[in-house]
Amino acid sequence: MCCCTETISKIIVIGTNIIFLIIGIALIIPGILMLTDIDLLSENIKPLLEQISFNGVNLGNISGNLPIVFIFFGVAILFIATLGLIGACCKIKTLLVIYAIIVIILTVAEVVILVFFFVLRSHLDSTIKNEFASQLTSKYTQDLLDKSDTVSSSFNYMFMEAECCGVNAVTSTTNDFDNSPWRSGAGSGKKIPKGCCKGVTEATYTTYSNPACTDTATSGTYWPSGCYDVIMSTFGTILNSMGYICLVAVLIQICIIVFTFLLCCSYMTSVV
Repeated sequence: MCCCTETISKIIVIGTNIIFLIIGIALIIPGILMLTDIDLLSENIKPLLEQISFNGVNLGNISGNLPIVFIFFGVAILFIATLGLIGACCKIKTLLVIYAIIVIILTVAEVVILVFFFVLRSHLDSTIKNEFASQLTSKYTQDLLDKSDTVSSSFNYMFMEAECCGVNAVTSTTNDFDNSPWRSGAGSGKKIPKGCCKGVTEATYTTYSNPACTDTATSGTYWPSGCYDVIMSTFGTILNSMGYICLVAVLIQICIIVFTFLLCCSYMTSVV
């Protein structure tokens, strides 16, 4: 009976830690991709993200630190899983006990994070959307890439780099820019800024002219997606994925804790 318990526990501990290794890699890869290949992390757009906060934390800090958090937790999980695999395969009871304690601490931390995540996630969308709209209607003043006006230039860079326009999708000449200082000032007579137009680049921005896009917002000449949807398709998907990965990890860790202690009991006579 003891031998059977040991065998089953060992198989489960090794199997779950292999899954744990996969989860670690699943966190590291998007972290690396976010550091190297996400337009919304562009230095040209960060000044705008830093103006938008959620529960006292600005989006610029989140966007800058999220990839590092992914990589850190991914590496930590790889280390912990390796610790468990060595302890189980080599029958090292002391290592298994240390491993189980670390997993317990990690599980408690993840449960707290999950509760916090699911409580706040439902409020995240509307809060960020309202913040973006507020920045556009109160601080968007010019259709230039002049970085002395950080909010306006950040919006224009975001329109170009993220291939979007406004906060909400632009579907007609009536849009988010109507109530902005730009429309009542330098953009009088315009419908959307040049950054929204297809084909404009940083190099051609100053001389770019396409009245069909900027003056009449003709369909097909500009990016129809709202920047809020583009942002949330990036950050929202990532946050949701992280939440579900964390939930799966907690369930796996509970299983690991139970069978690790069963395995330790079966190794009572092992040399450590």
